[in-house]
Amino acid sequence: MLNNFILIGGTGVGKSTLFAALLGRLGEVQKTQALVFHDECTIDTPGEYFDNPRLYTALISTMTDIQTIVYVHQANSLERKLPFGLFHIYETKQIIGVISKIDLEDARVSEVEELIRDAGIQGPIYPVSVYQPESIDALRRFLSREPFSAVHPGE
Repeated sequence: MLNNFILIGGTGVGKSTLFAALLGRLGEVQKTQALVFHDECTIDTPGEYFDNPRLYTALISTMTDIQTIVYVHQANSLERKLPFGLFHIYETKQIIGVISKIDLEDARVSEVEELIRDAGIQGPIYPVSVYQPESIDALRRFLSREPFSAVHPGE
């Protein structure tokens, strides 16, 4: 069973397709127009929430009760979309990265991984493609393990 997580990232990076793959529901995936909850503990978010600074508050409030934040970045884009300091709000949460669409001909996986690291994500980074089920399996195993327990500063 998947643990408590949220997928965030820009429009078109493949969050909804990845969400469906993690749930074993690949098929026709619709564009996410609003928050999509599964079992009240896994959430897919619209890319517009991430792309539009006016909507950051929706992301921030949604991430409050989530244990793992999964930032998704497309393998063929070197555009820095991650807002500086967004994850500093949640230093006690587990934050991981996903590089999506690694099957694209112009994928630049190592450069995107460096970009994600430069943005401050220190957790694992998973390169994935829905056309390579074993890459999704590794992420699914990670998200299914024992719930993350953060150590709060000062404890």
